Amino acid sequence: MATAKQIKPKKIKQKTDFKFTRDLLDGLAKQNVVLMTGIVNAPVIIAATSFKKGVVIAIAFAIISFLTILTCSFIPKKIVYTLRVIIYALVGSVYYIPTVLLLERIFPLTVQLIGIYMPLLIANALIFSKTESRFYLESKQKMVIDVIMFIIGFGVICVLTGGFREVICFGTFAGVKILDISISAFEAPFGGFILVGIMAGMFRALYNYLRNRRIKQNEELARAEALRKAQSEKLIEEETISEPKQLQ
Repeated sequence: MATAKQIKPKKIKQKTDFKFTRDLLDGLAKQNVVLMTGIVNAPVIIAATSFKKGVVIAIAFAIISFLTILTCSFIPKKIVYTLRVIIYALVGSVYYIPTVLLLERIFPLTVQLIGIYMPLLIANALIFSKTESRFYLESKQKMVIDVIMFIIGFGVICVLTGGFREVICFGTFAGVKILDISISAFEAPFGGFILVGIMAGMFRALYNYLRNRRIKQNEELARAEALRKAQSEKLIEEETISEPKQLQ
């Protein structure tokens, strides 16, 4: 007797509903990793206490995250997730060394002051969280642009937080004296929590306001379109009824 061959189910590549012109802004606003999701806020809250520190952290985060995510996107998905995570960390460690050496030549003292929070960027949540749930589900072109937007979103908030805290703590900006104030308590982590919390609240309020206004405008446009369509159909119906009367 002939044995029936087992039919293997076709593998369907999972993709997200990615709107190229809309979802690419998620990293800047809707899913900002500091203000909206809070998955990469420790370096900002604790280490970004001056403008230069914010710049150094933002640059290191950008280089390490981008190169690690791009390199690891070529790792076969057949490898189990646990092993892939280990590979992500190893790849990030490889890129960390030249990144720190470069930054030490440009900002030697600043890198030393950041301390342990520099190597912690290797294991940031953008690499270990967003890669599997978002970035690696898209084409390479979309992934690259999407990652850049998320990195910019982090960098802007990191630099702003560092700049604000330097002004509040020392009355300086990038080492230049601009105000005669000194609230050194804001250099502590709780100062970072307060500042980032205020920024997050204001940002979310603005985002919700703009989103609700857009929804309201879309509803008004939909109602106007429905009214226009109804009037057009009514006019066609009246013309259809009047034609036989004219023939009589």
